[in-house]
Amino acid sequence: MKIILKKFKWIGFSAISLLFFLPACSTSHRAIDSTSTVIPKHLYAKEMKPELQEGAIWPGDTSGNLLFEDSKARKVGDIVTVTINETATSSQSATTNTAKNTSVNMQAPSILGLPSSLGVQNFLGLGTQFDPTVSASVANSNQGNGTVTRNGTLTGTISALITEIIPSGNFRIEGRRSVTVNSEEQIMVLRGVIRPQDINFDNTISSIWIADASISLTGEGVVADEQRKGWLAKVFSKVWPF
Repeated sequence: MKIILKKFKWIGFSAISLLFFLPACSTSHRAIDSTSTVIPKHLYAKEMKPELQEGAIWPGDTSGNLLFEDSKARKVGDIVTVTINETATSSQSATTNTAKNTSVNMQAPSILGLPSSLGVQNFLGLGTQFDPTVSASVANSNQGNGTVTRNGTLTGTISALITEIIPSGNFRIEGRRSVTVNSEEQIMVLRGVIRPQDINFDNTISSIWIADASISLTGEGVVADEQRKGWLAKVFSKVWPF
């Protein structure tokens, strides 16, 4: 009997220890893979030497050293620097006022040719005659106000690669920047479409000129983990009825 009790005590102690261990596991820091990239690998292929063409005054590599030639990105694999300065502000307000009044008044001067009192002079012992008149009124009103305001600002600089030249002549660009400090990683990803004429002489372009832009800034690490709810807290938030 003592052996069985000891086994039950050991099982209970193990179960309690497991309950304390699970929350710790739920907030453990995930390993950061900083080698992942969104840039297609074929863009890093070795550069092909241009074929020499007869009749050119400066053929080959020296043709890129002319004083009047700019260094703006123009082909797949070229790099363009994007200056991000995004500010988003939205404000929405709503006011609702509703009112409804309903009244009902029904009278019966006579019922089947009989007086409306039906001869009842002391109705329910109140000393008054029976009166079938029905009168009712209902008033309903509702007033609601709501205001939502959101503000967001994102600034930074990121270099992006031209991944595709679409039929219209515009460039599809894609860039990723990852900075890790003390196991805390901050990742910025940018995608979009730009026009060649919007690229400045110093090979930079503002993010406001990017069409179909997708800009995200995320973080991974201890601080980001602490800002998230644990799995058990998420379960309680889902099932808590109040």
